[in-house]
Amino acid sequence: MPPHGAVLQIYPLPDSSGLGAIGEISMSTRPLWQQALKQLVERRTDVLHVDLSRVRFVDVAGVTDLAATAQRLPEGQRIVLHRPPAQLPRILELFWPGLAAIEVAA
Repeated sequence: MPPHGAVLQIYPLPDSSGLGAIGEISMSTRPLWQQALKQLVERRTDVLHVDLSRVRFVDVAGVTDLAATAQRLPEGQRIVLHRPPAQLPRILELFWPGLAAIEVAA
């Protein structure tokens, strides 16, 4: 890991339409996160899966990118977050209560 720098790795999920992430989603990794979300929504499937079980930290800007992406989804399409860091659902509920296009799975 570079000194004073966050690292984020994005990988495709083998069994579903989606992606996984490892590391941190913060200002220094935000361009990669935004690109991954853009590529995610280009998949034309009703349910988009995002495995965040190996993400240690997500800042408010990273959650904002996720919420903005979900708000632009076509009717009937949604993002399912798998095991996100604890702060992510709390930030979603605080700033985007009732955002139906995002589902948090345990």
